[in-house]
Amino acid sequence: MSYFFNYNKEGKGLTPEDVASESPIKLFFTEYLHRFWQLVLLNVLYLIACVPIITIGPATAALNYVCRNFTQRKPISFFSEFVEKCKEHFKQGLIVGLIQTFATVLLVTSFLSWTSASWGASEGWRTMAVIVIFLVGYLMFFGSFYLYPMMVSFNLTIKQLFYNSFILAMTQLWRNLVILGVAIALLFLTFLLWPLTFPVILFLFFATLFFVSNALVFPVLLRYVATPTEEEPVEEVSSEDPVE
Repeated sequence: MSYFFNYNKEGKGLTPEDVASESPIKLFFTEYLHRFWQLVLLNVLYLIACVPIITIGPATAALNYVCRNFTQRKPISFFSEFVEKCKEHFKQGLIVGLIQTFATVLLVTSFLSWTSASWGASEGWRTMAVIVIFLVGYLMFFGSFYLYPMMVSFNLTIKQLFYNSFILAMTQLWRNLVILGVAIALLFLTFLLWPLTFPVILFLFFATLFFVSNALVFPVLLRYVATPTEEEPVEEVSSEDPVE
């Protein structure tokens, strides 16, 4: 493998002049193409790590850690650090994953119950219930894109992780729409020519989605969750107070 992909060898990199002269969008695509084959391997590694369903939370935390470093153009041995972060954030990732799974099942069950014709509630109550379910689902879905990068970047409790992620999900609307647009585009591409497009999920879907989300949300996390004193993002920042 090393004959074809030497990920430990440094490339020419970006100079400060390059960063200053290029648009953020162009820099994003440059980095994505530079990391493309690593993202393919990372996506496969993530799917393998998620096979035991109980490890989805820790694996998602590790995936976000690697994608965060990719978007920040930091050198990283993605395989070894993926495994290391799975272990490091296993307990917190497991608890968060179980909470999210329980909440998802509860939301789906509630939606099916309130939209069922056999439910005895009035039309008004059913409409209000569905609106509440969608609002909670919105917070849970988009909050996840802030929650896991916070988990691997800052020293926060589970309560603070959920609180901060919900606040950011409510206030960062345009970022949420971009993430949603990317997710819909990938799903559309996947199911348009199914099963020929099965490799999209196998090799690209999750790594691409979290690469995009980390590029969008990590600057926000540095701004509102932590106050680093250095120009380069710190590996892990202590933050005792949630987002205000």
